[in-house]
Amino acid sequence: MNRTDRRTMMQLAALAAIAPACAVPAHASSANQLIAPPSGPMRYSRTAVRDMIDGTHFTVCRQFVVDFRQFAGGFMMHGTQETVSVDAPAALARFAALEQSRDESGLFPIALDPYGQILSADVAPSTGDNLRQAVDYALAEIARQPIAPEERAALAAYATALQQASQRVIAHLPVDLFAPAPTPRHEERRVALPGGGEGLVASSFGGVRNQQTGLMRSAEREVVTVVAGSSKRLHEEWSLDLL
Repeated sequence: MNRTDRRTMMQLAALAAIAPACAVPAHASSANQLIAPPSGPMRYSRTAVRDMIDGTHFTVCRQFVVDFRQFAGGFMMHGTQETVSVDAPAALARFAALEQSRDESGLFPIALDPYGQILSADVAPSTGDNLRQAVDYALAEIARQPIAPEERAALAAYATALQQASQRVIAHLPVDLFAPAPTPRHEERRVALPGGGEGLVASSFGGVRNQQTGLMRSAEREVVTVVAGSSKRLHEEWSLDLL
């Protein structure tokens, strides 16, 4: 372990140690069952599907070998990327090659509390309404840009902003990804558009736990953006299984 990894581990351990005393679980309904990770390695996978304008899809699937190590504040989840596969239109071959070459092992380690809630703030921020904050940020960016008065230009700017908001939503993991609540959740944000129209960003998340370990068995999240009758979807699926 190098100096940077050791420093990261110490910071996560310190955060986990104080979190139970000073924080309220982000989803209390999911924080009523202690997790009991297995002693051996597991396979964690994430598949992300993005709808393209022409109806095609850009799909990236990554698999990791992970293990859980107990410490005073809960569990530290370590992992290494094992495989990656990309399915994309030929026109996006350059972007597909970039995704194929990326190694996301840097996501780990991830600190979990004894109930499986993510403590690593850079992985899953737990403050406030994620969707609301993402949309507010995108709209603030519009306000700082000089937008032509024509309705078409303004509408295009809002469409781009809301799509960027959906990207911000999926930039982080749900805080309860590895121990999802029994009831799926849904949130949406509507935005008034130029010309009297309305835009929408909607996010939904749900998962199923392994009853023996309390850990996520499978989960999925979908973020949909609707502007001027046109919709764009971002869909993610996760799974966690024994090797």
